[in-house]
Amino acid sequence: MTTQLSILKTSIRTLDNLYSLTDLHKASGGDEKHKPVLFLRLDQTKDLISEIQNDKVQICTLPVKTVRGGRNPSTYACKELVIAYAAWISPAFHLVVLRAFLNQIESKQKQIALPEPQKPKTIEIDTDVLDALLTYCKLAKQHGEQLKPAMRTLYSALGLDPYIRNNFAAQAHDLAFEFNHWINEAEKAYLSQTAPRLR
Repeated sequence: MTTQLSILKTSIRTLDNLYSLTDLHKASGGDEKHKPVLFLRLDQTKDLISEIQNDKVQICTLPVKTVRGGRNPSTYACKELVIAYAAWISPAFHLVVLRAFLNQIESKQKQIALPEPQKPKTIEIDTDVLDALLTYCKLAKQHGEQLKPAMRTLYSALGLDPYIRNNFAAQAHDLAFEFNHWINEAEKAYLSQTAPRLR
């Protein structure tokens, strides 16, 4: 399926990966001397069509397709012929068509590159659990304050013996630090969950 192309506010119809030269002619101003049939009669255009047909990279089976009657009567052409047709009309129109195709490519790349937005993770915690958490935090802080002098004494004592200092003093210090750290983290969690309720 071909992405919708618009040139100078004119929607360009597509069919089998081909673009409507009739719509491009309309977008360029519809001058009689720029009719698609006149462009297709040029030897240079015929040579280009021959090269496209012989090119192994060519994706579409036919570079040009004319549809008479039905819902979408038009002369349809591949992208390379569309660009050549625009250049034949005028340098200004050529630039407009080139930029439209480049914008089309960039839009596709952005759509591919953008990841799907992740839904924010939400955790629902019962209010009783939150209240219990706050109570435990308060108790832990009280005990922590009471333990501070004892911890200082213990840490100092552990540092007297070189063997103990090297093997156990740091662990005792880390345990005390981690204890306070996780109390503070629990308190933050409580506040983050209760803040919306207090508004």
